[in-house]
Amino acid sequence: MKSVGQVIFTFFEDYLKTQKGLRPGSIRSYRDTLKLFLAYVASSCRRPITRLILSDLSARRVLDFLDMIEVMRGNHVSTRNQRFAALHTFYRYVGLQYPEMLSEAQRVESIPMKRTAPPQTDYLEHDENRRSVQEPATPRNPFAPRSGNLHGPL
Repeated sequence: MKSVGQVIFTFFEDYLKTQKGLRPGSIRSYRDTLKLFLAYVASSCRRPITRLILSDLSARRVLDFLDMIEVMRGNHVSTRNQRFAALHTFYRYVGLQYPEMLSEAQRVESIPMKRTAPPQTDYLEHDENRRSVQEPATPRNPFAPRSGNLHGPL
């Protein structure tokens, strides 16, 4: 079985850079996620990160890792989901390249994302909207019309 290091190298160099053509910022995000995940797996296996094998990367460890980043690291659900999306991509790649890992990749794929509350929608009430148009432009109200005439010269 290939070492985890070889798999990670081809994932970054061949898959993310060449095949998917991701930007450096996106690749750094994948790197940060895998760095955290591999450190977690190494500590839970009680062996150095250089001695990990593919079978150490189980779906159970993914679940435990996601719980750890939420509980112990205090990450928000949205951060957890972003890390999980990176792991989804990695496991899809692993499942395609290494058939012996396909069942683990399928288990990871079946783990659901956590739901988050939608962002708050801010809006002006009708009278607030009317007032903002009627008041002169000030630092407090920079969106008011400067001339008082909404439609410009007639």
